[in-house]
Amino acid sequence: MKQTPQVRNRPSPGLTAAPIFAVVLFSATPSQAADVTPLFQGEVAPITDPAPIRVRPNGGAFCVLHQRLISDEDDAPDAQIVTFDTGVEGTDAAAVVVQTVKGHRESAESPPIFGYQHRMTLDANGRPVATEARAIPGFPIDAETLRKAPLDGDVDIRDAIFFGRVFKQDDLLNRTPEETFRFLKPVIPQDLDLDALVDRRDQSRVAGIVSDPEGRRSLLFQIDAQMTTVRRSGATDTVFKGQVLVDLATGLMAGEDWTARIDKTSTAPFELVTHVRCTLQPAG
Repeated sequence: MKQTPQVRNRPSPGLTAAPIFAVVLFSATPSQAADVTPLFQGEVAPITDPAPIRVRPNGGAFCVLHQRLISDEDDAPDAQIVTFDTGVEGTDAAAVVVQTVKGHRESAESPPIFGYQHRMTLDANGRPVATEARAIPGFPIDAETLRKAPLDGDVDIRDAIFFGRVFKQDDLLNRTPEETFRFLKPVIPQDLDLDALVDRRDQSRVAGIVSDPEGRRSLLFQIDAQMTTVRRSGATDTVFKGQVLVDLATGLMAGEDWTARIDKTSTAPFELVTHVRCTLQPAG
């Protein structure tokens, strides 16, 4: 991802270098994202008893990310989509979460243009204790990159921010803003260097429990975060607003709707409108 919307239609380096963590991909056709139904509409029940997030073996989720750019610029990026195929192996005492990430252009069914896999081992308390990066057929990753990825912190499964945690009503998503931006990092523009941040403010918190028409219960989180990045070219202010659902039965993310408004001193402001929709497989 480059500095301004004008050059975002150029291929990202990650598309040819087989990235270790997810690259933001834009949809050039607004209807692809605009036609997605809202993530959640209905009553939100308060949490009366602490709600644990525990990943269970044999559960899984297939998620599709659509992200479109709203800007006054005339140049539109290429249409691309990211899929996250997540499964849980092992046992309750030693679960292994396996997530395969692929990038597509026209749809989730079109041939992928990049791909890689993360594996994360959980302890008996359901918290992550080890990570591993793997290449998948057709998209080899350099062996040295694979070896170094866990050491460099570049192996990450976004759902892991919730693993092994217990939430109560109105709890903050994280005790420090850095954790929330770690969760958002894989799906925001790469030019927003989190290491260059000078300010983070985060009021993201759990809003309550919601149920879908089939009776599946999820925790609803309201995302409300802001960060400021300073570089020689000027300052960038980014404000995140939206919702995230985490399925209580599987412990995996069930969907997202959020917008990032990005104001740069060197270019016009723009917004990223993000929809993630998931099909969940019950744990068993």
